[in-house]
Amino acid sequence: LPVCMLDPEAEINKRIEASAEMLSQYFSIQFEFEQCYLDGKPNITLQALVEIADKKLKRVAVGIAQNDSSEPVDGASFEALASKFEWPIIDCNQPVALEPIAIAKPWGQELWYTGIEKRGQSFVGDGVYSTPLPWLLAIAPLAFTSQKHPKLNLLKILDPLPEPVFGDLYFELHAEKQEVYVVTHVDESAWPSGAGKIKIGFDQAERDKLQPDEKFVEAFNDAVKNYELVRRTIDAKLDECRQKEGVALDEPVSAGRTKSWLQTVEPELIDRELHLREQMDRFKGEVSLKVGDVLKVPCFTPHSLMHGVRTIEFQTPVYERQILSFAQKVLTQDHWDTESASQNMSLEGFSLEEFLSIDLGVGATKETVVNFSDFQVERVTLQPGSEVQLHSGDQYALVIGVKGGVELNGKALGAEKAVLIPAISDAIIARNTSSTASVFLLSKPH
Repeated sequence: LPVCMLDPEAEINKRIEASAEMLSQYFSIQFEFEQCYLDGKPNITLQALVEIADKKLKRVAVGIAQNDSSEPVDGASFEALASKFEWPIIDCNQPVALEPIAIAKPWGQELWYTGIEKRGQSFVGDGVYSTPLPWLLAIAPLAFTSQKHPKLNLLKILDPLPEPVFGDLYFELHAEKQEVYVVTHVDESAWPSGAGKIKIGFDQAERDKLQPDEKFVEAFNDAVKNYELVRRTIDAKLDECRQKEGVALDEPVSAGRTKSWLQTVEPELIDRELHLREQMDRFKGEVSLKVGDVLKVPCFTPHSLMHGVRTIEFQTPVYERQILSFAQKVLTQDHWDTESASQNMSLEGFSLEEFLSIDLGVGATKETVVNFSDFQVERVTLQPGSEVQLHSGDQYALVIGVKGGVELNGKALGAEKAVLIPAISDAIIARNTSSTASVFLLSKPH
């Protein structure tokens, strides 16, 4: 009979308890999965091939239900059946390869390694086949993440365009979401000196000129309102171009296409937009960023990564933000949040922090680059030939390569390649097999 259920992990654990020591077996289960990240939370029927050995969960493969059997089909092996269904085989005790999805933005793109929401879901794979990350976690959430309702920290790359304005992100703040940036590339065509920038916090010289702070906030809000008026006027004209060309009003378009549309806007309006943008931006603070810099963004601190600065980002997996300003049309909402954000935004300036480096042994060091209330991120540097054991403990961990070549239990992890270390995984050894220093980031939840 088919094993069809809402809690596949309970069935897996029951089979593990009933299994004998050293015995290896596999079975098939079907289960209903609520896609809570989609509108309406639609249910789908998934099927998982599950292998257990020595009273432990060993390997799984999952996809849309293919048959109604709870046992091996026609005597086929685990590998043969997974291949037949085109499902990746996932070793639950080893690092799981994360396959990012690209999310288009007005300023460029984001690459999501652990994204699970309506706008997109990341994948996991075995080098041949892939399956959505939330489907894998649904099989055994406690085994993979030690959480009954898994919600991984969001790991992504911010990849802004190299062009000024077109590649500048929203000037926004967060009340709950905590995030940290690690700079991996600065576009030399945008920043010949090798140092890019982020707008963050407020310019303290401007703040000193407009005391008390209430006066400073009022002046900033007035500058934003003036700019927003001209911004919306231009955006309305660009929307006419969208409609003529059959482009949805909320669809991201290329910078080149936007530039061609801007040719239809009166030069006087373009000049006014530039002038008012400069008046608005003089209130904002700036910090220089070069490759290797780490910047953690406190809650309530307005910030806007600028064009041509590529970063790895770890953040709390909540979608909340308040947009104070943007030099393009905001596609995800029809309003700015300047008035409400100004009630609780930090007015302080900002500077990068120094991090204490801890020696882990011969040729290995680590720095705790952020230690937020819900997760921490460490930067590990390995000299050629050195190694370090990674402990996920009873929690999951996320690892992404930054520089050089490192192997995790013998499997290569290159720059901007990422893995999920399951909570039940065996010991993971990271070893630098290259001839130069290697760097990777390790994130763990609290």
